[in-house]
Amino acid sequence: MKKSIKLKQLALILGLSMLITAVTSIVVTWLAVDDELSELLYEDIRQQTELLSRMLHRGHIEPDELKQFLSESFIDDDEDTFLISVEHIKEGWFVSNLEIERSYGSPESGVTQLVFQGHTWKGYQLREGNLLIKLLRRDDMAADIKGDVIEDTLLPVLIGNVFSLLILMALLSIVTSPLSKLVRQIEQRKADDLTDFEPSGRLTELQAISVSLNQLMQGIKSTLEREKRFASDVAHELRTPLATLKLELALPDTDLTAMRQEVDRLIRVVEQLMTLARIESGYWQQQAETLDLKSTLIDVCQRLEPRISAAGLSLSLNLQDIPLKGDSTLLGLLVENLLLNVIKHAKGATQVSLELNPEKSDFLVLKDDGPGISDEQRQLMLEPFVRQDQRREGLGLGLSICKQIAEQHGFILKLADASPGLSVTLSQNTNVK
Repeated sequence: MKKSIKLKQLALILGLSMLITAVTSIVVTWLAVDDELSELLYEDIRQQTELLSRMLHRGHIEPDELKQFLSESFIDDDEDTFLISVEHIKEGWFVSNLEIERSYGSPESGVTQLVFQGHTWKGYQLREGNLLIKLLRRDDMAADIKGDVIEDTLLPVLIGNVFSLLILMALLSIVTSPLSKLVRQIEQRKADDLTDFEPSGRLTELQAISVSLNQLMQGIKSTLEREKRFASDVAHELRTPLATLKLELALPDTDLTAMRQEVDRLIRVVEQLMTLARIESGYWQQQAETLDLKSTLIDVCQRLEPRISAAGLSLSLNLQDIPLKGDSTLLGLLVENLLLNVIKHAKGATQVSLELNPEKSDFLVLKDDGPGISDEQRQLMLEPFVRQDQRREGLGLGLSICKQIAEQHGFILKLADASPGLSVTLSQNTNVK
């Protein structure tokens, strides 16, 4: 099993990696600058030595005059002191800008160094005929020059890296602190606690996580409440017919008609539950096939004609052909449930009309002239297990099944006041691609 890593540990690793990278870059830069400056200083000394050699060869100059010239031109300023010496190998004279004794070494051109006044001097000597010219710089002053340059170059980089690291740690703290708080809330929460989580910080992404979790909690809460209501309603609906059947079976003279009615009632309840479960689980998937909705509606109306007439209703149809893709079985079930709802609940209604018109936004309209229902009740009627009349039998699943079928086809099902009566419309959902 892989070992888990906390976000704070990742933040620490990131911070350390940045620190190591910053230090490494500074060291590499320092080494590169030091090397370049050494070459630059050496090249500067070499060029000055060649310049002095050209000046001496332009005209004859006496040793005393040369010594005075060197002493006046190359003074000790305690910042960048040079040691200059000129030696005539053939004539044997030797002059220098500092009180230095003549040293005997290799007379060839190249890099040279010596110790004078307790300091090491490094530089370049040039052999031009009998003249041997040496120009050297104190090593500690050269190191000071390089140190000043490196300080001016690397100090801003170092300060910038420190500030970047501090800002990174502050940002990580802004992210990790609310996340840790949210993790503690989740760890301390009991399985049955579905209350909302407290907002996690001010970051938009963290707030979105809290909102999503709260929405998930509300969805779970709604699902559990719906399941409880489902179990309660199913138990209530099944208890009455089962009790009746049990009572009838216990009587010496069994009423077969009453038993048949209760069995039919049980079958209707089970069929509605199975239909809703199949739709919600995706058992019936919409088939992208062109259907003849007009013929489907005519078949449904003809099948329900006896029940419509028995309820004292007069059905008028205004159906036009409409190009539509979907499942004819489900759409037929939708219209059948709508008509059965009118038959059961539209008390005092005498007229019911069904219109199918492709030219209108609400292409399907079912309207009755009954008493209608209130706006608040209309909002609830499309939810499962909500019945208009609690004294009547049924689970209140008819309109909920209609809503599920409409959504599966990309339609919108609406209930509206028909003044008088109730109007049920079906329209295309323009938000569905």
